[in-house]
Amino acid sequence: MRKYLGLYALLLVVVLAIAFVNPLREIMTADDGWAYALSVRHLVETGEYKLNDWASVNMPVQIYWVGHLAQLFGYSFILLRLSTLLLLFVAIVSFYYLLRDFGAGDVEAALLSAAVVSSPLIFFLSFTFQTDIQFIGWELLALLLYTRAMRNESYSLMAVASLAGAAAIGTRQFGAALVAGLCLTWLFLEQDRLRKIPFYGLGLALPVFMTIWQVAVGAHQPTFSQRLTLNGQLAYLRNWTGFAEEVFCRPAVSLQYLALFLLPLLPLGVALAHKQLKRREVLLNRRWCWLLIACATYIAAGIFFRFHYFQAKPMLVPYLDWILRDNGVLDRLFPLSNKVRLVITLLTYGFATILAWLFLDRYLFHSRTNVVSRWEWFILLCGVTAFGLQLLFVWFCDVYLIAFVPFTAFALSQIARTWPRWCKALTAILCLFALSISSSWTRVNLAHAEANWKAAEIAHAVQADSRDIAGNMTWSCYNGAFEDWIAEIAEPPAAPIYTGGNLIHPAFFAFLLQRYDRAHYVISSSHPQSNFQLLGTTTYRDKWLRPREIYVIKRM
Repeated sequence: MRKYLGLYALLLVVVLAIAFVNPLREIMTADDGWAYALSVRHLVETGEYKLNDWASVNMPVQIYWVGHLAQLFGYSFILLRLSTLLLLFVAIVSFYYLLRDFGAGDVEAALLSAAVVSSPLIFFLSFTFQTDIQFIGWELLALLLYTRAMRNESYSLMAVASLAGAAAIGTRQFGAALVAGLCLTWLFLEQDRLRKIPFYGLGLALPVFMTIWQVAVGAHQPTFSQRLTLNGQLAYLRNWTGFAEEVFCRPAVSLQYLALFLLPLLPLGVALAHKQLKRREVLLNRRWCWLLIACATYIAAGIFFRFHYFQAKPMLVPYLDWILRDNGVLDRLFPLSNKVRLVITLLTYGFATILAWLFLDRYLFHSRTNVVSRWEWFILLCGVTAFGLQLLFVWFCDVYLIAFVPFTAFALSQIARTWPRWCKALTAILCLFALSISSSWTRVNLAHAEANWKAAEIAHAVQADSRDIAGNMTWSCYNGAFEDWIAEIAEPPAAPIYTGGNLIHPAFFAFLLQRYDRAHYVISSSHPQSNFQLLGTTTYRDKWLRPREIYVIKRM
């Protein structure tokens, strides 16, 4: 019992945070979740696997296994959300045991796992039906099983790991990094390669099959968004100047965002940096100082060129597109002043510099003296390969970086073999603070989305056509708005202006706004004026738990 006390305490805190958010809401939220929900519904009703045209990611594993759950328990949005939360717990437990396998103590493994789960985007996306958390759950389970199989040379464990790896790839194509990690480990790190061919072949069998299947389906049966994404991908790779700029800037930006997502581990990073600098050999070796300066200079240059020089954006976190910067989801809980954003920017910049410095020292300059094991190299190679795929991919948003949060925390665990007591206490406090912020933010957004969804359903209940209801985007898309837009603009070669997935968003949102302007039924947070008829209201509680109303009104 005491051996895993930290894990039990972490799971209890996470369960309490989930209960506070309340996932038992019959609504769909977030960008892509509605499209994946429609695919599950189609599978349950017809037995056919068919991706919605909005989806640019092929996820047969997620659709099929949740489809089977829906056949057992009935199709509902609550079931879809609980399926993601289940994979969140798989991720937590797998990561905890992975850290324990690599020498971390119970408290240290629990704190590192807490830092990962309390990361705002990871916790927020755990209450959606998007692929991010489900993918992380399968991936971490696969990493745990693969490393245990390598340590023990267990064919049975390797077979189960192959299944988990295939599930990760079948949820997100970036899981193909597991295939690359296994191949590189066998090719460069195994001393008896010929004898280990059957062993590694067993681990590669299902992931390679799933990778080939993913490529084949995407090439022969692409959705509307997949075709546009492919066009954007080809244009991105052909633009050598822009591609070179992205390759230079993206690692710097990613490091700062990983530092933001793992900010509760800042005390650990500072303690490790101080410990390294106190060593006499470090003070005598100027290379350490020059390496630190080089890391700081590169990160600053990458961020400057990406956001100020090329895009003319304010250089204050959050400056990367999607969830934290857009959609208003952050401002709904606490609008950040420029002073607060400046403090966060400086803290994350300093932490990112420390992370780059520590990782380069361990894995590039002192890999031999640090005695990096073969299975640790395997995890590192999987993470580096996955990031390489991200460099090649046309989209670069904050949500795509959360897959690298566990890899970053794992690398820190291998450097920090012992933690000062003050560091453990401060990290625990910061993790609890981060989890409280993340859970409050998630609860407010879920409650607001639920009120909007219920309001649209009130209008729909009075026989209003979904096309005549100005609801939120998620409700409108789940009820056919995106298919209506595709029918209006016709298929892509007839719409050549949409050359990438991100470029369809402004055009589609403009279509929604035009529809909303003509709609007779309006969902609004403002009390109706004299020329509107009030049909009903829904309520939710804001960040201070004060009741707020959403009005269902009809234009007269």
